[in-house]
Amino acid sequence: MLLGLALDTTDIKHTNFSVSDYLGWARDGSLDLSPAFQRRSVWKVGAKSYLLDTVLRGLPTPLIFLRERIDLETLKHRREVIDGQQRLRTLVGFIDESALSDFSPERDRFVGEPQHNAALAGKRWRQLNPDLQQRILSYEFSTHVLPSTTESRDVLTIFARLNSTGTPLNHQELRNAKYFGVFKTLMYQLAYEQLERWLDWRVFDPDALSRMQEVEFTSDLAANILDGLHSKSQARLNKTYQRYDEALPHADELARRFRDVMDGLEELLGGKIRQSVYRSQVHFFTLFTYAYDEMYGLGSSLAQSKKPKRMASGVDECLLEVSRQFRAGDVPEEILDAVQRASTDLGRRRARLQYLKSHCGDKAA
Repeated sequence: MLLGLALDTTDIKHTNFSVSDYLGWARDGSLDLSPAFQRRSVWKVGAKSYLLDTVLRGLPTPLIFLRERIDLETLKHRREVIDGQQRLRTLVGFIDESALSDFSPERDRFVGEPQHNAALAGKRWRQLNPDLQQRILSYEFSTHVLPSTTESRDVLTIFARLNSTGTPLNHQELRNAKYFGVFKTLMYQLAYEQLERWLDWRVFDPDALSRMQEVEFTSDLAANILDGLHSKSQARLNKTYQRYDEALPHADELARRFRDVMDGLEELLGGKIRQSVYRSQVHFFTLFTYAYDEMYGLGSSLAQSKKPKRMASGVDECLLEVSRQFRAGDVPEEILDAVQRASTDLGRRRARLQYLKSHCGDKAA
């Protein structure tokens, strides 16, 4: 028995239920999606589309918590949703609007968005091919079922703990929960594509990756491709996510250039990055913006596809020599200061970039 609860936690049943199971219970009225303690805000369309794509890909989602009840008036079995209301409501309403007793078109109707999955874009349930429908219906949620003897005060305690405990979300985790549009989706895709490099170059360790730090870093790099060299702040990143949530002009060109620079750095330095100062985020930012400037030009328009300049032979040794200078402290004091203090300020970013360019610039072919 958990201290302070009447509930014996050994009575909690751990099982899996499919989307089809939940849909059937919603249709026959035995699934309660809105118990009295549920006061969640309604998900935006982007969040719903993102969940649909997650389910279609068979990726894991958080646990669903239910309480089983017997309605003493009807003698029917009922299942109260303690946690997971929005996920279940999204899927049930997408598949069968009539299964939601309080269905509202303005609140509940939606279609998939193209940035999440092209196969879902602009489509409702009846427009999906049978294979996609079957994959969604057969998706299983890991579910914890509380017995009917669980007292309401225990349910409220569990609900409060589910939604108030744990490590506080960092800035990127908050953005992940708030935005589901084009920019967010592309940043997660680009960051994930480089996962092995982030680890191999030791720019990020597994703990940092688990907190989405590489996504925030990728977002900052992409923002500097979009708008030219600028400072970084959480407020500025938030505005970038908001600005490009619904549409991101020239997204394909942005993604191609980002990948080209990362491929170019792999070809240029590869594993040597992890043995240099460029493994730090501050120095890697400078290295990336240097390479982008040489290949495409910082601030250049994304409106037209542009062929990158190739980095010439000798650039790699020059970059590694600069790394050795930093390691030895053999750089001007103001450049060291630009690394050690307020390193995301525009002036300090510009100073580091200019220092690198003064040593290794004009070496692109």
